[in-house]
Amino acid sequence: MEDKSLSTLKLGRRGVLGLGIAGVTAVAFGICPGAAFAQEAIDEKAFLALSQRLTNRATLDAQISARAFAALSAEDASFPAAALKLSQAMEQAGLTDMRNFREFAAANPDLSPTAMKIISAWYLGYTGTPEGEANHDDARFVAFAGALMYEPTKDVTIVPTYARGHTNYWVEPPASLATD
Repeated sequence: MEDKSLSTLKLGRRGVLGLGIAGVTAVAFGICPGAAFAQEAIDEKAFLALSQRLTNRATLDAQISARAFAALSAEDASFPAAALKLSQAMEQAGLTDMRNFREFAAANPDLSPTAMKIISAWYLGYTGTPEGEANHDDARFVAFAGALMYEPTKDVTIVPTYARGHTNYWVEPPASLATD
């Protein structure tokens, strides 16, 4: 009889990748209860609500929210639990106006990094830390043109790499902002 244990099973790159994806999916959807998170964790809908509160916005793009949540969770397996803890603490403190967040953060220094990760993902459009021209880093893409950092000047600033005009349109300065 052949030994079919995992220790003798030879897998190629695709096999290992497939097993990894299957395992992450099983944990994420709770298919493997023994591998699921031992503590409560925030879900995508609650993450969107928390993001709206942290960015002080009535609406945010749900697809970008799902990407941010997935990227932050992939970066740190304890992130969903930390985000839930942050949301619960903000609710308990009655924090509804982000102008009061500084006081909240001072009283809850262990929760501030989680809040900053969420806010950074929305404004910068990525999670993690890019390493410049390195071949590898832990940065994960969330959004480009949808990053909130472009909103304050979107009426006059071109999102990098997106041209509003024809090739070499920048050669001649605009007659005015109104005609640009």
